[in-house]
Amino acid sequence: MMTPTRKTLGLAIALGLGLSAAGQSANAACTYKISNEWSTGLTGEIIVTNSGSSAVNGWSVGWQYTTNRLTGSWNAQVSGSNPYTASNVSWNGTLQPGGSATFGFQVDKRGGSAEMPTLTGSICSGTPPVTTSSSAPSSIAVTSTSRSSSSTPIVSGEQCNWYGSLQPLCATTQSGWGYENGKSCVSRTTCAAQPAPYGVVGTTSSVPRSSSVPATSSSRPSSSSTPATSSSRPSSSSVISTSTSRSSSSVSCSEGNNPSCYTSSSRPSSSSVPATSSSVVATSTSRSSSSVATTSRSSSSVPVGPRLDNPFVGANWYVDPIWSAKAQAETGGSKVSGYNTAVWMDRIGAIEPTDGSYGLRDHLNAALAQNANVIQVVVYDLPNRDCKALASNGELKQGVEGSTRYRTEYVDKIVSIFSDPKYASLRIIAIIEPDSLPNLVTNLNDPDCQAATDPTYGYIANTRYTLSKLYPLTNVYSYVDIGHSGWLGWDDNFGKAVTLIGDAIKGATGGVNSVAGFVSNTAGYTPLYEPFLDSLANSAFPGSGGGTQTRQATFFEWNPYFSEVAFVQAWRTRMIAAGFPATIGMLVDTSRNGWGGPNRPTAASTSTVLDTFVDQSRVDKRTHRGNWCNQKGGIGERPQATPAPGIDAYVWVKPPGESDGAASLELSFDPQDPAKGFDRMCDPTYTYSAGNSTVATGALANAPVAGRWFKEGFTVLVNNAYPALQ
Repeated sequence: MMTPTRKTLGLAIALGLGLSAAGQSANAACTYKISNEWSTGLTGEIIVTNSGSSAVNGWSVGWQYTTNRLTGSWNAQVSGSNPYTASNVSWNGTLQPGGSATFGFQVDKRGGSAEMPTLTGSICSGTPPVTTSSSAPSSIAVTSTSRSSSSTPIVSGEQCNWYGSLQPLCATTQSGWGYENGKSCVSRTTCAAQPAPYGVVGTTSSVPRSSSVPATSSSRPSSSSTPATSSSRPSSSSVISTSTSRSSSSVSCSEGNNPSCYTSSSRPSSSSVPATSSSVVATSTSRSSSSVATTSRSSSSVPVGPRLDNPFVGANWYVDPIWSAKAQAETGGSKVSGYNTAVWMDRIGAIEPTDGSYGLRDHLNAALAQNANVIQVVVYDLPNRDCKALASNGELKQGVEGSTRYRTEYVDKIVSIFSDPKYASLRIIAIIEPDSLPNLVTNLNDPDCQAATDPTYGYIANTRYTLSKLYPLTNVYSYVDIGHSGWLGWDDNFGKAVTLIGDAIKGATGGVNSVAGFVSNTAGYTPLYEPFLDSLANSAFPGSGGGTQTRQATFFEWNPYFSEVAFVQAWRTRMIAAGFPATIGMLVDTSRNGWGGPNRPTAASTSTVLDTFVDQSRVDKRTHRGNWCNQKGGIGERPQATPAPGIDAYVWVKPPGESDGAASLELSFDPQDPAKGFDRMCDPTYTYSAGNSTVATGALANAPVAGRWFKEGFTVLVNNAYPALQ
């Protein structure tokens, strides 16, 4: 299930920009700043400040470039294609007197220089831009006010411009010269060999050791209102980042508005707290940053509260800026680019990448910078992962070596990062090993799945290890994957799965309390409801005179669960009966199960032929429920908490637009993750036997390797969204 990369004056444009105030007229000012710049692009921010005496309720800003163009943004809804208009999102639209809101952006300079456009609209009052240079000098002096986690200086060291911020070098180490990136030292040669802006090396006279990690912020969505039967589906691979410069910054917990200073139960409910960013980095460049310092956070000063019944209630959802930028670059993508998607840790190298792409800490730091308090992380690297799959094969093999590496290099590393006190305010949703335990219910005829039953090194033993390691972290909420209704919905499969998965969890350190609940339909296409069929799931077909059950239809094959909500609610009831606490909740991945568009039925069929009646009435338009790869579905319900009884949230585990698997053998090689293979279920020309029928895979053509961006697939999902995108 594979899932897991702006200084000349511009033209001013007069746009109709909104500004309203509670009471009398409010005054506000806007500031355009460049925070980091490299040869081909830059990142910057616009700060909207309420300088009046009454609240501002809703704001928008306009600007235009001559040559430069936006390639991504965060913390605002941005529309237009030059000129641009940025308006507030739900959580930063109200500015109290003295308060401010900041949103960021990335720019492609398109062969020109960095432009500093005039910001337009009544809220900005023609405020002139503010230049923040980011050119790295050859000689740098950094004062002790720089971000640090230790006061120990390094004398006569060097610095490497890494991720757009200056990383102190280790003066001398056992491995020789190298910069300190918060964990290890890398050679000076390695630093200098990186492409601009990364390869700039400077000299320092006195540099404090730093353990800060670059952070990037992005927009946080507001919550909106309202399955593949095969045992294997592709997963989201780690995306390779673009050359986004990630800057870290500094806001002290003592200032009272740093989201990382609060636990999930004590954080302020308002996001309009006046912003007070402390200035950081006194260098001969005027490169400035303004985000979250780790210096004032220690394990003793950061309280960890009790687990919440439902961690999604009161959620400020994290938005992956890498995925968001890709989505926003597509037609219609801005309608979804502000929503939360899960971060997939689908290989050891994804945790701390060496290729410049986002790692786990980068995402967690970005969540803090966004004022988010909920982030989803998919734990997905079991030995013999997705044992029935080919497109989503993993790097580790069953046995002593694979199991040892999974535990020490993968799980322990993730747990170590999650345990950092700076992330105590985040509610980390851990999606545990999609498709793993369900494979042990239905696919033991496959040799790789049979091997995964090993009592010492198999799926169950390693899942217990993962749950046991995560359980002590009270801000981590583990949800174990249960496939989907079209896989485990049959009576026999359902009963076996409840027993196997329940027993696996009970064997972990925390027993039944090891999990917050279960997640279904991960990377799947099964709809939440079949509005014209669900009521008939356990009754006779109306046109049969009572002699034929509706579930006998070829599409459902006697499975009594036609859709996902009924399945997860029944699963929860059975697990509580099996000894799990009544507080457990369910998650459903709705990223691709909308099934809207022109072919969505608007009424039940009038046919008296069962298969015709079902085929004309169902919203799921797959040729078979076993089809899982790059289907012609649509974006489903937006991420939201408590959408139905027993369900903690609808979530987007699979980021829309990421491929399920390559459409051909020629497209299937991934140099970053060569374990992935070619699965014929992703081949649009392939047909297979299903019962008494021969069916096509229904897969889209030209799809790239699993986890890579699939432009055509994203367009299909947007066009077929249900509810329709606004």
